[in-house]
Amino acid sequence: MIQQRRTSNLVITATYNEAENIRRLITQILSISAVDILVIDDNSPDGTAQIVCELKKSCPSVHLILRAGKQGYGSAFVEGFRWGLEKGYQCIITMDADFSHDPVYISQMLTAVACAGVVIGSRYVDGGGTRNWGVHRKILSWAANIYSRIILSADVHDFTSGFRCYRREVLEQIDFAAITSNGYSFLEEILYECIRIGTTILEIPIIFTDRKYGKSKINKSEIFKAIIKLPVLRLKQLLKKL
Repeated sequence: MIQQRRTSNLVITATYNEAENIRRLITQILSISAVDILVIDDNSPDGTAQIVCELKKSCPSVHLILRAGKQGYGSAFVEGFRWGLEKGYQCIITMDADFSHDPVYISQMLTAVACAGVVIGSRYVDGGGTRNWGVHRKILSWAANIYSRIILSADVHDFTSGFRCYRREVLEQIDFAAITSNGYSFLEEILYECIRIGTTILEIPIIFTDRKYGKSKINKSEIFKAIIKLPVLRLKQLLKKL
C-alpha cells in the first residue's frame, strides 16, 4: 500500500511509453522518500497515463499532467516547474522514469540541497559511475560533458545529468519563456541559467544504470542539437556583457 502524504518536496518525471516502469517507480519513490510526484505524460500510446491515473485514486501524493502528444523533454519540465512553483513546493527534483536514476538517492539530494541552490546526481565525481553501458556510450557521454564544461566555462562535471534537485528560490529567478531548448539540450541550458545567476551547484555521486525496460528517447538528432546549442548560449551571454 502506498503511503498517503503531502510534503513540500516534489519529484517530476516526464514520460513517453514508460508503462513497464512507471508503477514500480512511483511505488518505490513513495515507499522511501517524503515527496509528492508529478508525472508529465505526452499521451503515451502504451497506457502510461492510465497507470498513473489508477495510482492517483488511492494516493493524493501522485499527480498527472496529460499532454496532447509528444511536445519535447524540455517543454515537459518547464511545464512541471511552473506547476510545482504554483503549488508552493520548496524543492523540486527531476529524474528519468526508467530507473536509470535510482530513487534511493532522493533523500541524499534533499539533504544536500540545504547547502546549495541546485544538487546534481553526478556520474563524474568521485564515487559516481555508470552501469551496463558500452564503451561507445561512455566515450560519448564523457566527451559531451567535457565539451559543455569548456564551452560554457563552468566547473560542473555532469552537465547532462537529468537527476537534479532545485531550490524554489533558484527556479523563481529563471525566465522559462526565454528557454529555447525543447530536447535534451534543455538540461545544459537551464543549468547554465542557474550558474549565470550565481547559483551554488553541488554534485553528489550516483551510479547511473541503463534501462532494463522500454526504449531510450535520445537519438543522434538530439545530440547534434546540443552540440550546436552550447556555443549559442555562451555567445548570447558574452554579447550581453558588451
